[in-house]
Amino acid sequence: MKLDRIAVISILALSAACASNPHKDVQSAEQQAAQERQTAQAEQARLDQKHAQEQAQAQQTPMSTADRAELTSEQQQDQASKKEEGQKDIANADEGTQKAKATMESERKTTEADAKARFTKAQAKAKESRTKSEKLKADKKAKFTSEWNTYAAKKIEVEKRFEDLTRASDAEWKGSKEKLEKSLDDLEAVVGRLDKDL
Repeated sequence: MKLDRIAVISILALSAACASNPHKDVQSAEQQAAQERQTAQAEQARLDQKHAQEQAQAQQTPMSTADRAELTSEQQQDQASKKEEGQKDIANADEGTQKAKATMESERKTTEADAKARFTKAQAKAKESRTKSEKLKADKKAKFTSEWNTYAAKKIEVEKRFEDLTRASDAEWKGSKEKLEKSLDDLEAVVGRLDKDL
């Protein structure tokens, strides 16, 4: 039973490291921790019931003081052992939850940093294209201006997506991330067209 729990916790840790939805990893880890707490409480209740039955049975049979003391000592050792085991299992599950939360926070920061770098690079390339566009003839300038207006609209969209991502709850974060990445892809495509028109 203990090995099953260790295996489940190990699987959770691996899935947290490899998963694409850190919010689900956190939810799964929190569910595992809650399950460990419930299991520990249920096992403690079963042990309490068993000990109560043993004590009731001991009351009905004549026992020496030494036998009664031995029974009480065994029950106390069982209680201590069961409590320690439950606390370790809960601690391991809580550790898995904390790791999943840390992974999620790390992914949030990494995603934001990578997206900001892409955005900054696209803006710099667009400004460079804008500077070069001043030398264009009227027909090419009109096409460039049209693409520039598309770029400006996409830039506003990306800024909104950044704002949405930073405000997104854990549950909304994956969807916001995907929308931001799509908007950045669109922006980079427009910037590529700006440069192509030169």
